[in-house]
Amino acid sequence: MTLLWVISWHYDKFKLEMTAIRKKTLLIVGPQPPPVGGGTVNVEILLQELKKYPDILVTSINTSPKDCHRQTNIFDLEEIRRAGRIIWKYLVNIKKSDSVLIIATTTSIFTLGSILLFLARTNHVSCYIKPLGADLHFWLNGQKKMIQKYLVKVLSAASRVFVQTRELQTELCALGCNNVTHVPGYRLAPSNRVSEERQTGRPLQLVFLSQIYREKGALLLLEALRMLTSSEKTDVVCDFYGPILKEDRLEFLRQLQATPSAQYIGIAEIGTASQLMAKYDVLVFPTFCTTEGYPGVIIEAMQAGIPIISTRLPSISELITDHENGLLFPMGDSRALVYAIRHLASDHTLREKMGRNNYIKGQQFNADHVIYRMLQLMFPELNPANAD
Repeated sequence: MTLLWVISWHYDKFKLEMTAIRKKTLLIVGPQPPPVGGGTVNVEILLQELKKYPDILVTSINTSPKDCHRQTNIFDLEEIRRAGRIIWKYLVNIKKSDSVLIIATTTSIFTLGSILLFLARTNHVSCYIKPLGADLHFWLNGQKKMIQKYLVKVLSAASRVFVQTRELQTELCALGCNNVTHVPGYRLAPSNRVSEERQTGRPLQLVFLSQIYREKGALLLLEALRMLTSSEKTDVVCDFYGPILKEDRLEFLRQLQATPSAQYIGIAEIGTASQLMAKYDVLVFPTFCTTEGYPGVIIEAMQAGIPIISTRLPSISELITDHENGLLFPMGDSRALVYAIRHLASDHTLREKMGRNNYIKGQQFNADHVIYRMLQLMFPELNPANAD
């Protein structure tokens, strides 16, 4: 009996050691909430989904600043201290990691990100880069040729670069960066279609859900709502959700007060946007922010099965086909936005058609599918049995 017990004990120990060997360690460096925004929500969802993979051990380093601004000054003393803290945590964890995933803005990729990439290569650790937004090629094309060539070499040193849009993939490949893969944006999928029955005889209910500042189109939408109200031809109301950035806070609240058909509700809880938007008729997202990738709010509206009015930006045009699952209008054109709202307000059948098309298309952006595909590129040995 004693011999059997010793054999059994050694066998169990061997199994535990082999399990530890099979596990992969992934270090994720990226922004996490707060603040609530497209990039931070993406990282939060990624961390949640990775809990389903028992063979992947995850360590994360949060790169979010204390205060949310549209732009940060990399030479600010607090920013330098924050970078120092991130690098220190990175040095502590890098030698224990099999792979690193850096999720960052364009500026951060070529400042702090390039240091992290160098440290990963020095330690013989695979390093993957996931840019936030879709403006990386614009920034590269704006550099002098010698600098551009060097920056492309920096990107090419990564094991792989995951980009949100087809356009960005094509443009980076044209610049000579051949390690680029299209991995679209994603959101948590509702268990079923959540769009609700629409009551007749009530105002058209619009929703705006995003960080609230000028470039996201919040002020443009308020202007359009006032134009609709003054014409007395279209009965609409609009609810605004999202954190208000302090640069435009006073102006947004002033214009909100002058717009009787609009109200500010607050910040939507992460993971609830699809259910929330299902209560509305149309998402209006009139952004003219040129850094947009695949906006998470558009994916969430698709999953909710409602139509979308947005801007004719290249990245958004990859998601929305005009008159099929939404309406697109030129950036900054409040009159064109008014026309789009009136068009959907007057055509219930078109709204229903767009909602159905959106729900079908939205399935390809479900977080479980997209993240699994990305993990397969990082860990080729991964198979469905590895996920709970």
